[in-house]
Amino acid sequence: MTTAQQIALSALWSASSVAIIGASERPNAPGRLPIEFLRRYGYRGAVYPVRPDGAGVLGAPSYRSVRECPGQVDLAMVMVPAAQVPSAIDDCAAAGVRVAVICSSGFAETGAAGAKLQSGLIAKARAAGMRVVGPNCIGSVTVATGLVASFSPLFSSAGTRLIAGATALVSQSGALGYGVASLAFERGLGLGWIVNTGNEADVSALEAMAALAAEPACTSILGYVESLSDVDALRRLCAAGKPVALLKAGRSEAGQRAAASHTGALAAGERVTRAALRQFGIVQVDDLDELLDVGDALAQHRRPAGSRVAVLTTSGGAGIPVCRGQTR
Repeated sequence: MTTAQQIALSALWSASSVAIIGASERPNAPGRLPIEFLRRYGYRGAVYPVRPDGAGVLGAPSYRSVRECPGQVDLAMVMVPAAQVPSAIDDCAAAGVRVAVICSSGFAETGAAGAKLQSGLIAKARAAGMRVVGPNCIGSVTVATGLVASFSPLFSSAGTRLIAGATALVSQSGALGYGVASLAFERGLGLGWIVNTGNEADVSALEAMAALAAEPACTSILGYVESLSDVDALRRLCAAGKPVALLKAGRSEAGQRAAASHTGALAAGERVTRAALRQFGIVQVDDLDELLDVGDALAQHRRPAGSRVAVLTTSGGAGIPVCRGQTR
């Protein structure tokens, strides 16, 4: 990743302005929820609703195109049908948008035709120096600044209390990622960033993790991935020196088929995955509970300097499974 690409990607969690392309007045519509959430959680940047008829949204003026927005747009959420996304990306490129989050589905996860449409979008974005998150994603959040660029129902509840922390949560799956975020908040685990990468046509979960690991305020990373194809990002993530816990999907043949149909991912075999993660010093967990348990430990304690662990127990029988877990 070049320096320019890294700077553009950082707008995903540091944007000072957000455009909602496909903004809507309809209650609970994906194009309305981010506007509500940005207000509810105190985002102080500019928010530009974009819709073709130019009608106002929630009392705010809207714009017929992102090109008409009066200020620089750092982050654009693209929330229009798949057939309209290429035109929206053209507008984003012309307007100098730094990162586009394509929430729309109907791309590589649907087959060859969708994959062709998706590759065309990425070619346009790369020519303009713009990063793309998605397609087929729910969005991202920076907790401390209220940058809730997402339509996840997690933020619809008035009872949802966001807890700011120094842990980044990055998930290829949106529903699973925000489900983990909800559980984290319930148990008091603070999160600094929540990122969903979807189909990963441009930005992979591993690249997002590596970029967040370079942020001084980030102390640990939790992740869910369906593939480990971005080896360069994996190396950068490891080099950053931040502790990482990863839940890898597609560990069985059935799981690999499910991953391919979900986000178009090609999942590596379990044996290869475990060896690769061990080589890079990443903790591989087996389920969501373990991911959160490890997340708690990483948030509260320093990273161990080595692998020497002592087990002190009043029961030999109880110590056996603990020792087995240490050597797994």
